[in-house]
Amino acid sequence: MKYTVLLLAAGMAAAPAAFAQKVDIQPIPDLPLRNVPPAGATVPSAPEWKFSLGGGVSDAPRYEGSATSRLRFMPLLEASYGHFFISPLRGVGYNFSDDRDLEYGLRLAPGHARWQNADPRLSGMGDIRYSLEAGMFLNLRAAPWYLSSGLTAGSHGTHAELGGGIGLPVSAADRLRLGMNANWGNTRYNQTYFGVTPAQAQASGNVLTQYDATAGAKDVALTANWAHSFSKAWFSSVGLSHKRLTGSAQYSPLTVRRTANSFNFLMGYRF
Repeated sequence: MKYTVLLLAAGMAAAPAAFAQKVDIQPIPDLPLRNVPPAGATVPSAPEWKFSLGGGVSDAPRYEGSATSRLRFMPLLEASYGHFFISPLRGVGYNFSDDRDLEYGLRLAPGHARWQNADPRLSGMGDIRYSLEAGMFLNLRAAPWYLSSGLTAGSHGTHAELGGGIGLPVSAADRLRLGMNANWGNTRYNQTYFGVTPAQAQASGNVLTQYDATAGAKDVALTANWAHSFSKAWFSSVGLSHKRLTGSAQYSPLTVRRTANSFNFLMGYRF
């Protein structure tokens, strides 16, 4: 176990370098991680390391508002020790709750990046690089219902998310989750991803026009996720989502298509 922890720590340290080289990855919604204890159980008093390793692919828009999509690699590299968790995607955080049906805490995570070479429509917009964001989260479960929420702030602005849905056991090894998510951004956040400055409009060859995005709801999405456990350790996850941009995001010159569908598949190993 000692060497496993060292290898995982090395992977975490290498993650920023990978981001700097523009490795394009997607967050994974409703991912079933770790071995969840029986209902009503509490976190063991003696903490222990738990890991989830794996990977998969996602077919999603090249950027929010794009008319085309492409396959992306999705890495799964997560670890937890008691209330503490760490992941290149979810960041580093701490859950203050001992109740498996209530989670609340703080985290640091990489903000969403966007590269102008991802799509011809982004020509002249420049790169939006990864930056560290600080936030808080609150998740509730009241079987079969669940609620998730978060508030995060960084150099790109402040954004919040709220989601909820129902988890349905299909069999002893299969579980289906159906939900709805909504995202909100302040003026700075929406301007970062959907606004166009005069300089950017000029750099695009005047293909894009100046646009000032405003604070408000950014998108809403319907999601479906099917998780299958092959054994106590091996599992797979298949997800579908239908997202619609709202507010000022839908009227941005960068938005070619307001609605988008995405698909992801992942295989993982828990230990």
